[in-house]
Amino acid sequence: MVPTYRIISRTQLTPNTLKIRTERPNVKIKSGQCFNVGVPGHGVNREYSMYSGADEDYLEFLIRIVEDGVVSSAINGLGAGEELEIDGPYGEFSLGDKVDSNQTFLFVASGTGVAPFHSFVKTYENLDYKVLHGIRFDDEMYDLKDYEGDRYVPCISQSSLKQSSRVTDHLNEHLTSNDIKIYLCGNRNMIVDVFHILRSRGVSGDSIFTEVFF
Repeated sequence: MVPTYRIISRTQLTPNTLKIRTERPNVKIKSGQCFNVGVPGHGVNREYSMYSGADEDYLEFLIRIVEDGVVSSAINGLGAGEELEIDGPYGEFSLGDKVDSNQTFLFVASGTGVAPFHSFVKTYENLDYKVLHGIRFDDEMYDLKDYEGDRYVPCISQSSLKQSSRVTDHLNEHLTSNDIKIYLCGNRNMIVDVFHILRSRGVSGDSIFTEVFF
């Protein structure tokens, strides 16, 4: 039987994106891991990467409401005080227990694929990182305040505030060092395109880590 946990709060980030905060399972969690999440009685669940830091006393998930999406639509109908089935954590898409303070990280995401990178940032102090986030609209810069200075770089394909850009364009123009560890999470096509760019620039495959969201 899948355990259930109470929803503490829900925050509408965009018309199609929710941030759900729930009670935390009493298990060891590594930042960036994922959980199987579902609505009790529906018999279906989906895998979501954690959005919260590993040491928080709650879990958070970034959930995009997909048209005809069985799980996301059902979650969208819930409010604080109701329960979700949450099983996990799973996966090894993490930075490990300790992070070398001299190591530089590049996190490349599309859409809600930014979730594990937000988890990394909320977990590790003094992390030397940059988040490259491919999104469609300006309002998808979720929780921008949680990133330091210029460490968060939005690549907005349909921006009303500035010239439109894409993740691949930014990498082609600004990737200057191979001495970094690069984590990719999100749309499969984005990951394939970025992987090819990185390899063409001489980045070792051993320094590239991927998590395909959809």
